Amino acid sequence: MTAQVVHIIEDEPLHTTLLDRALRHAHFATALATDGRRGWEDVQHLLPSLILLDLMLPGMSGYEICRLVRRTPSTRHIPIIMLTAVGTEEDRIAGLEMGADDYVVKPFSPREVVSRVQAVLRRTHAPLPETEPFSEHTVTLQGPFFVVSMQQRQVTVSSTELRLLRYMLARDGELVRGEDLVDLPGEDRGNIAPEELDHRVRFLR
Repeated sequence: MTAQVVHIIEDEPLHTTLLDRALRHAHFATALATDGRRGWEDVQHLLPSLILLDLMLPGMSGYEICRLVRRTPSTRHIPIIMLTAVGTEEDRIAGLEMGADDYVVKPFSPREVVSRVQAVLRRTHAPLPETEPFSEHTVTLQGPFFVVSMQQRQVTVSSTELRLLRYMLARDGELVRGEDLVDLPGEDRGNIAPEELDHRVRFLR
C-alpha cells in the first residue's frame, strides 16, 4: 500500500527534522519546503494527503498558502494542520476560519503532531454514510470536494462541516446538543475543541 504523503512547510530546521523523523517512523512519506512560495508550488503538483503548515514563512505566509489551498479546486480537499508559535484563541479561530482542520502550538511534541495527523486523516478520509445525495429544497451536497450549493452560491466545506450539516438538516426544527455534535459517527471522540465546534456551527449558519 502506498504511504500517505505529509507535506511539511516549515522554515525552522530543527522543527523540520523532528517532524520529518517522527512522521517517517510512523510510516508516512514526507515532502519538505522551507519557504512559502516553494511550498505552494509543491502542493499543486504533489497533491499530498495532508499539509503541516507553519504560519510565519519567508516568501509567502502560511495564511496566504491556506487561502490558496482552499480556493484552488485541485487542492481544496487537502487537510491542513497549522503550526503556530502563538496559541491565543483569536489566532486559532483565525486559522480555522481560513480553512485549517487543526492547529499545533509551538513548542510541540513530535508524537503529538503525529497523533493529530493520524486523527485528521481518519476524519477527512472516513467514508460518509451510505445514503443518496442529500437534497433539501435549495441545499444540495456534492462531492468529492464537498461543495454546498445554496441559492446560486457555492461554498466549500470540510468533511467535518459536511457531517455537521447533514446531522443538523436531518433534525430540522429539533434542539441539538453540543455533545451530540462532538460525538458524531465517524468523528474521533474529543478531537473537536469547543471553540472549533462553535466556529464551524456558526460558519454553517
